[in-house]
Amino acid sequence: MSEDFRIRAFQPGDLPRLHAIRKAAYKPIFASFRSIVGDAIADVAIDSAEWSQGEYLDTICARGSDRTVFVVERDGAVIAFYSLALDAETKVGEIDLNAVDPAHQGDGVGTAMYDDALARMKAAGMKVANVATGADDSHAPARRAYEKAGFGPVLPCVYLYKEL
Repeated sequence: MSEDFRIRAFQPGDLPRLHAIRKAAYKPIFASFRSIVGDAIADVAIDSAEWSQGEYLDTICARGSDRTVFVVERDGAVIAFYSLALDAETKVGEIDLNAVDPAHQGDGVGTAMYDDALARMKAAGMKVANVATGADDSHAPARRAYEKAGFGPVLPCVYLYKEL
């Protein structure tokens, strides 16, 4: 694993770069969804999900959000990000929207990011950590990264679509 990066709190000027990372990292996932459900459903459900994800990133990065966003820098450039939710009542921490720039995937950035998130959760008194991901082939790298960070067991979830 490369150690030439640092993890720091999100700053508002990071937002355009986070959107670029999100779009690049999720492009194969949304393409996979489109191939699974077909164009008629994807034109409505998947295109709106991609747009909504961008809006969600804006929301979690906004001042006053209940999420905290962290970015990973390498050589002064933002290459990844993750968002974190901590529930003081239930003591459950969640790694929420997160992505690594495809040019930096597979070199330990995700592992370090998830280790950082888990350490922050533990320091905040969380007793359980969770993260959600897809079960399709396009999410296999994310599942491997989460499992490598110690996540498991898996609670299956199924989404069903029907064209109307």
